[in-house]
Formats: sequence, structure tokens, C-alpha cells
Amino acid sequence: MKIQNYEVVVVGGGHAGVEAALASARLGKKTALINLYEDKIAAMPCNPSVGGPAKGIVVREIDALGGEMAKAADATALQTKLLNSSRGPGVWALRVQSDKIEYSKYMQRAVKNQKNLDLIANTVTSLLIKNRVAYGVLLADGTEIHAKAVVLTTGTYLKSEILKGVERYESGPNDEKTTNGISESLKELGISLLRFKTGTPARVYIDSVDLSKAIKEPGTDAPLAFSFSTKEYTPIEKQELCYLIHTTEETKKIIEENLHKSAMYSGNVESIGPRYCPSFEDKIVRFPHKETHQIFIEPESLSDDAWYIQGFSTSMPIEVQELMLKSLPGFENMRVKNWAYAIEYDCIDPMQLMPNLELDSVANLFTAGQINGTSGYEEAAGQGLLAGINAVRKIDNKEPLILRRDEAYLGVLVDDLINKGVWEPYRLLTSRAEHRLLLRNDNAEIRLKEYGYKIGLISEAEWLEYQEYNDQIGNAISELKEVRFTPKSELAQILDQKGQATLTHGYSGYEIIKIPTVDINELIPFVPGLQNLRINQLQSIAIEIRFEGYVKKERELVAKLTKLEKKKIPFDIDYNKVANLASEARQKLIKVKPLNIGQASRITGVNPADIQMLLFYLKNEYANQ
Repeated sequence: MKIQNYEVVVVGGGHAGVEAALASARLGKKTALINLYEDKIAAMPCNPSVGGPAKGIVVREIDALGGEMAKAADATALQTKLLNSSRGPGVWALRVQSDKIEYSKYMQRAVKNQKNLDLIANTVTSLLIKNRVAYGVLLADGTEIHAKAVVLTTGTYLKSEILKGVERYESGPNDEKTTNGISESLKELGISLLRFKTGTPARVYIDSVDLSKAIKEPGTDAPLAFSFSTKEYTPIEKQELCYLIHTTEETKKIIEENLHKSAMYSGNVESIGPRYCPSFEDKIVRFPHKETHQIFIEPESLSDDAWYIQGFSTSMPIEVQELMLKSLPGFENMRVKNWAYAIEYDCIDPMQLMPNLELDSVANLFTAGQINGTSGYEEAAGQGLLAGINAVRKIDNKEPLILRRDEAYLGVLVDDLINKGVWEPYRLLTSRAEHRLLLRNDNAEIRLKEYGYKIGLISEAEWLEYQEYNDQIGNAISELKEVRFTPKSELAQILDQKGQATLTHGYSGYEIIKIPTVDINELIPFVPGLQNLRINQLQSIAIEIRFEGYVKKERELVAKLTKLEKKKIPFDIDYNKVANLASEARQKLIKVKPLNIGQASRITGVNPADIQMLLFYLKNEYANQ
């Protein structure tokens, strides 16, 4: 029997696995990344994009903590767009159309060039566990990989099956390999598994589609990037176009007449799919009165010859898919490169996890990504980064990195998973964050950069650059408070001519920015401190000034809530001894094992009255601890 020794082993080379492995290796641990294929690293089996509402902010958070996704997305972007710019700053977010082939190559290079990291192309057949402590994995060739921590990032490859109409067969995405052994290992450990579903639309040859009637969807003409380190930007005229079309009445009719053939509605699928990225037939069923639906046509790569048909995911058989596609405007003569399909896969109930993403019943076994019941590349990458960091910190006997809900969307994500669980693939939304005015696209560095630096994933040079960046914001705000403009000033005339504001008396620059209709860019020629600032710095300045009162109240609320987070709950507490707890609350507290009162208060089924009973019990039983 061959044994290889590492400190951390990561299973799965998707977006979660890459971030986990890179973080572990960069923190000095000898790390093995085990993937089914050597050349399919951080692949994009579904939508060829990174970011979007909430998700784009997650990518910025990954970058602030020292992860790689933002850099890869910037380096391989075909188009960059700022979404929701006409709405409040709490929902602004970046999205890039990615060159999915180049993105995967970028991450493959990052993995292969990383010190302390070995990429092993093999299949994991089972986990190595002794006395409920993980110590490695067994490979298909009989090799044992021993490690001090194991991170599972298996994506949709866990006991997966492809579905097209009534056709069902064992396979990973795009007819790749799948693995069954890990599911069996988890079941043997008593880990509760769920069965989820996702899907992907067809890819259609570019030269077979007529886009003359489609609406062009360009990117945003501004120097936008995910990563703090990105300094070069692709001008708008060199970015690729996306296109918008609408389905027809004929499309709807085809679905209605063939609904019984869909894997979803024929009884062939028992698993649960994503609510916020449903199959097209699911849209027809949910919204029967809607005659048409938006479809976005997107490029996948400069070296590819197919369009990605966004919003047209389906589990229909191929003959129905062909009718559906040909019913779209401009698709009458289309030729399909890859047909759509649905995929079922195993995942765990994430309420079995601790806040550091370690299983509460198996020491040193961490999970991240779709195995935790989430959807999306961004959610996976963020979890992978946190799991990799916390695996290292567990080995080093250090406190885990646990982000609060007011600190990061990643904090919201993990907190939701472990305290509320999932009943469908979880997707981050801005509405899930109660403190979204604090969790903005522009201030990810301000919120999280110090964590990345103290952990060791942000270099000294980047930390010094960030401090200068933050100082520039503070200095600019101070200058805006000092500089004043009269009604006859050049700035006042410009604002009046553009209909942004009419100055009736003297105003400071700070007071002018408080006017909602004023664009901060108009002040740049008149305030030296604003000149040469990045777009994110200008956004931070405008938001902090314009929403000063709201931001202050939000931070005061957070300060009060943080007190609950500091009220620790002993790990050995016996909830059966806590008097007057509701039965559901007692069951949930025993299952989740919250670390503090704040976490306990967010568990579904635990009410304020239960928290009062718990506080009373802690006061009496643990007063001297």
C-alpha cells in the first residue's frame, strides 16, 4: 500500500477547491489538490460569467481576503458591467462575461505554479476516518493520501446523474466522470445527505444564429474591476457584446404540449432544483399568464464557436429542445453544439457544519461549495477560501475566521447555511443581508482587507497600498468639508446647467455631495483630493457622505447585536436541562450547537422567548465561568 503524506488534502478542483488549495498552500501547508482531471480546473459547466447581484460583492470579498477568483475574472473578462447602477448603492454589483476556456487555464496555471501545492489527477473512493477524526482519503489506485485536514469540494460530481426527458444515466457535468465512494463514506458516518438538481441550457453554433433583430447588450464604459490589484482595463469598444431576445408564443405552446416529457414533470426527478435559476419549463408552469420571457445570448470564449443561451435551461428530451430553440427569433436555422440537460447530485445538510465549515461530528473534515447545498461559482469560491483558511488555522491551533453578517456577504452565506439549512440550492441575494448598506461593492477592502493581511494571504506591499488607498478616502472627505462654493462659482453654474442642483448660498463640497442629484464626478476638477482616485474610492466617499445618517444608525445597531455574539455558549451545555424551551427550539439547538447567543437567535425555530430561557440558564449555571 502506497501512502503519501500532506498537511491538507482538498478533494475537487472546482471553484471552491482551487481557492481552498491555494489558501492552504500560500499559508505554508503542504497541500494536495485531488481532481478527476488534470486539465479541468475551475471549469464553468454552466453560465460563462462571474459576479452579479450579491455575487459580485462576494468576488470582491474573496479578493480582499487574499483569494484568486477576482484576479482570474479580471484577466479573462470579455465584458464588464456594473449592475443596478440606477438603484441604491446597497445593490450595486459587478458582473463579467468570462472567457471560460481562458479562466480555467488561468486557474490551472495558478495551481501548478503554486509552491507547496501538488495537483493529483485521480478519483477518491472513500474517506479515511478513525475515531471520527478525518486523516485522509483513499484513491482509486489504492494510494492513501494522509493529511491533518480534509476539505471536500466535490461540486455536482457526487453520485451525479444526467437527465434529458426520460433518459437518465450516471455522469458528471458534460458527460464527465462522477464519484460514488464519498457519498457512501458520509452515509457510514451518519452524515445526512440531500439530493439536489441543477441544469444548463444548450450551446448553439454562432454562425447558425441571426441576431439582426436582437437587442445589443454592451458592458459599462468605466474602469471597473473585481480585484484591488487590477490596474489595466479593457476599453468598452474592445469588449464583447451580449444580446437580448424574447421567447415567442410558439415557445410557450411547445412547452405546454410537451410538459409530460420533461424530466422535472414526468416524475423522473425527485430532487429539488434552484428557485432563482429554474428550468425554462418551470418558468412556464410558475408564470402561466406570462406570454414571453427574456433570453440572453452570451459568448463563452474567444476561442469557441458557440453561444450560451442564458435563461433557457431545460430537462426536455432532445427532439423537444430542438423545437424550443427553433421557435426563438433568429434561431430558425440554428445548429446545436451541446444539448441542455439537468443533473442530480448528492450534498450534505449544512446544519451539520460548524461556523468554520468543519463537520460537527467528524473532526478535521471540512466541506465547501455545492456539497453544502449552495449554487453558483462565487458562493463556492468564497466557501472554499474560508474552508482552506480554517483548515490551516485548525492545524495551527488558532481561532477560526468566522465573519459576521454585518462584515461580509460570506458571513451571511455561512450563517444562513448552518443556522437555517437548505431545502433547495442556496443562492446569495441582496435581500438575504439585513446590513446590505454596509456590505457594498465599493468597500470590500475596508471591511475585510485587515483580516486577509493578519491571516497571511495579503502581502505587505498590498497592505501598504491599501492603507494609502484608505487614507486618500479620509483626506478627500476632510477636504470636502473645508472647501466651499458660492452660487456664482464655476461648479455652481455647471450643476445648475446640468440640472443637478441650484446653489442658493454658500455650500461646502461635503454638503453638495449630500444632494442626491449631484454626481461626485462634477467636483473632481475643483477638489484636488478627488483627483486620481479610483471609481470605488469615489463611490465610497459619495455613499458615506450621502447616507451618513443611515450608515451611522446601521453601525449602532450592529454594535448592539455584536454584544450577543460575545455571549458564548459552552460547548458541553445540555439543552435538555434548560427549562421551558420549546420542543422545536431544543431540537434545533442540539442539532446546530451554536457557539454564542447571537448565532442561537438566528436559528430557524428558536424564538425570543427561548433565548430568554437560555440566557437565564447560562446566568445561573455558568455564572462563575
